[in-house]
Amino acid sequence: MKLLRAQFENFRLLRNLELIFSTDKNRNLTVIRAANETGKTTILNALQWALYGDLSLPGKGSSYRLHPIDWDIDQGKSIPISVTVDFEVTNLRKRGNQVSETQTEYRIIRSAHEEILDDNWHRTPPTVKLYRITNKGAEQIETPESLINDELPPELREIFFTDGDRALSFIEADVSLSTKRNRVQKAIRSLLGLDVINESIRHVKKSSQEVNKRAKTLGGSKNIDEIADRLNLIEAEIEENSEASEDAKQQFYNIEDKIKDIDKKIEAALKKGDKEKLAVELSNLKSQIENLDNRIAAAKKEHSNMFRGKAVAVDLLQPVLDTAFSKLNKLEKRGDIPNTTIPILQERIKKKICICGETLNPNDEAGAKRKRFIENLINESIEADEVKKIITEIYYRSKSLQKDANNAESLWLSDYKKIVELRDELEIIRDKLGTKKKGIELEIDQLPNTDIKGLRDAKRQCRTQRDRLIQKETKFETKTQNLTDERKRLKEELNILLKQQERGDLILSELSVIADILSVLQNSYDQITTDELVQVSDKMNTIFLEMIGSDPDQGAVIKKAEISQDFDIIVFGPKNRTLDPDRDLNGASRRALTLAFILALTIVSEVEAPNVIDTPLGMMS
Repeated sequence: MKLLRAQFENFRLLRNLELIFSTDKNRNLTVIRAANETGKTTILNALQWALYGDLSLPGKGSSYRLHPIDWDIDQGKSIPISVTVDFEVTNLRKRGNQVSETQTEYRIIRSAHEEILDDNWHRTPPTVKLYRITNKGAEQIETPESLINDELPPELREIFFTDGDRALSFIEADVSLSTKRNRVQKAIRSLLGLDVINESIRHVKKSSQEVNKRAKTLGGSKNIDEIADRLNLIEAEIEENSEASEDAKQQFYNIEDKIKDIDKKIEAALKKGDKEKLAVELSNLKSQIENLDNRIAAAKKEHSNMFRGKAVAVDLLQPVLDTAFSKLNKLEKRGDIPNTTIPILQERIKKKICICGETLNPNDEAGAKRKRFIENLINESIEADEVKKIITEIYYRSKSLQKDANNAESLWLSDYKKIVELRDELEIIRDKLGTKKKGIELEIDQLPNTDIKGLRDAKRQCRTQRDRLIQKETKFETKTQNLTDERKRLKEELNILLKQQERGDLILSELSVIADILSVLQNSYDQITTDELVQVSDKMNTIFLEMIGSDPDQGAVIKKAEISQDFDIIVFGPKNRTLDPDRDLNGASRRALTLAFILALTIVSEVEAPNVIDTPLGMMS
């Protein structure tokens, strides 16, 4: 297949452009050189859209605008968009020992309209038409997709159309390992003709079913009928299981890519901030602030109560109290406080003996004189008794107001200092938490409405679905293995029974031929998968090292690249250490690696098809 020319109308930057591609056998490279943002990548996207439709566009076309962004609304709100591609297909015809080539020219036209509605736009479903160009004119072909799929299969779109500015589909980090492996495997199988062999194997197996049906017509044995029926059922079940297993595998790849996509969204959201985590932090801050507010309110109350208590009064009256305490202390030292004299003197008169030991006997002149003196003292004390009682009470009740000589500093001032310091400390902490709260609220307001919790829930659901698909695939594989074992046993039984029939030799011969053909096809498949894969791997390594100018003998970091038996593209560094193409190679080397794989695959498979590469020359000599 060769691209001949292309015409673009109103496809983004390409308002009215025609390209004619070189088809010369020796000078078959068309180079488009232009400044940035002038439409080179748009050409790549437009060519893919013409051949494959919306699914080939970025984001599968759902929000990808096709019309020119500077379209003048005065020209109309409905904008016609079309891409026309002329291409040539070479067909080989064999007559005896002679092989001849015939060329057929085709033209595919894909068109759509985009309606501008205020600031929005809407695209009508695209239409596609395919024509065969002959000397008589253009003959329309009713099923354009069928021919395109045969010449440029959709699964090989990224082989034929390569965007060098992307991370590249066979090694990119945006998809899972299994998806990359599946892409490489599909590309190799398609270009090396393995799909054709698979289809041939299926066709031969159907022939085997037809032979089993004919075995039933021999008659004479009920067992032959039962075995033949069972073998046909087994073949059908194995086919169904194989399709179901492949379907489960594809769903598995899709789920893995979906998980990878969710991880990217979560990572992007978390770079800006985890709204869920911030909400929890905000809730905790609010609880801390509420607790602080309660403590500040309690401290304010305690601060207020300090001006109502005894301590503040004592401190304020301290000069007056000190004078009173001084006088009371003098009275106490003099013996006037407490007032205990009268009871003692009265007791002494009653006993007629003075506290000094002298007699107070009234019959004795000296004793009578002493008694009269003491009685005079008692009378004098009784007159002053009421005053002394008051002074005594004051003295003892004022004890609690007197400060310890060892701790004369104001207790109230000390307590006041503590409560003020506590209030200040709490207010400072409250201000800091308040500022932090406002910052988090602002951060939450500025975050996009990405539901990280919802994404994580979706990821868990995808993982559950992926695990079910693994179980499903394993179940189908186990069932297929059991059916294969049963088929082998039944075939052996059928062979024995057919040998006992008169016409059984013919059926046995046909089954033997079918088994031989299947063996040849399977061996071819295995040989291509192994031998040809090695050739593709070796060729890719040679091209890749040439592209990046890496010479292993000169101590280069990249030593070689290869495709493993598991269809992984692997790069090796010093001491045979594996390098991760996603992370250990620069952008130019990653592009070179993908281009090397594509070129190696097309060279080994000898498939002639257009190779449209966006930005390939940056890593070339």
